[in-house]
Amino acid sequence: MRLYASRFHALLVLIVATSAHQSAEASSCTTLRDSTSTFAKSLASWTETDLSPIDFSTVFKEIDTALPWLSKCAAAIDPKAIYTSLASSSSVKSCLSALEKYDGDLSTADGWSSMCTMAEDTIMPCVKSVMTDTIMDALDSTGGCCDDFLDEVKTLFGDSLDEFVIKLAELGANIACSERTFTNLKSVSTKEMCGYSIYNSFTFIESDEEVSSLLNLAEIPNDQMCNAFAGKAFTNTNGKSVTIGFGTNGVDTMGICLDPIDTFTQYMKSWEIFSETLNANGISVSLSDLFTSGKSITGDVFFSYATTSTNLPVMGIRATDKVIKALGGAEDESDTFIEDWFVDTLNSMKSDAKTLNLHIPNNG
Repeated sequence: MRLYASRFHALLVLIVATSAHQSAEASSCTTLRDSTSTFAKSLASWTETDLSPIDFSTVFKEIDTALPWLSKCAAAIDPKAIYTSLASSSSVKSCLSALEKYDGDLSTADGWSSMCTMAEDTIMPCVKSVMTDTIMDALDSTGGCCDDFLDEVKTLFGDSLDEFVIKLAELGANIACSERTFTNLKSVSTKEMCGYSIYNSFTFIESDEEVSSLLNLAEIPNDQMCNAFAGKAFTNTNGKSVTIGFGTNGVDTMGICLDPIDTFTQYMKSWEIFSETLNANGISVSLSDLFTSGKSITGDVFFSYATTSTNLPVMGIRATDKVIKALGGAEDESDTFIEDWFVDTLNSMKSDAKTLNLHIPNNG
């Protein structure tokens, strides 16, 4: 009994000591505001660039305040080491070699068939290897500095980072490489990959009017999904009866290949990030309206969000402006050159975007 008790005591001490060590490591994490962070030193060494003119504390203050979990993790990452690991990976080398040798024509059914074979045999194993053996290892080796980042990713997307990326790749491959057997418009029994079916379904376009009809793709209600992609008349989110030219000009529709697309959009709908709200220049908008039946979001809302000074897009661009200026940007350029261009460009498009009631069709 004493032996068991002493072993339990030793185990308890080990657990406490390990937890204390990890806590101490995490508490010593730097942020992007620190010019001596692992990221800053690695980047300076890798690019052979003197980063001392950059006032890290000022440049990255907004980003660090808005996304402390990202700032702390990014600062702990060694980009040069990650690149070196990727460059020496046999899986990555095999993947790059296969891509270089691929000469299939993706405007043909045979081209998509050969691409899907390569995706299954080479690309998917490569994605899994990179995520588990390189990216996750790099994040796990930061002494706990990326724990908050990884927790945030799981909260926002429902999966750990590696599972999330791998699932995206698998769902993307499922869209492209599901095999479809059908009788085409020429009454010929046909078998082809959905990647080709989807690509080919858009080749009906022969006029500017048909190009314009594609805007209706952004305004398809959930219960109108099948009609829209079959080329039938449907009522869009603006309440207008419209058609998209699928199935016209002798071109087959994508048919059953709509199913794997719907699987992907339903996965997107499950992300917690789409339960959040946007601050669009003082107006609060729920992102879930993009997927909810009977609801939509006007296009100008996203432009307003992107151009609001206190939101992340402008924060990131503002930091970029400051870095460029510090590293020797043109003397006659404004300190907010890229920010001004970005905001002006989006503002010029905002009035047109306002006419669009955006919706991502799902479960139709």
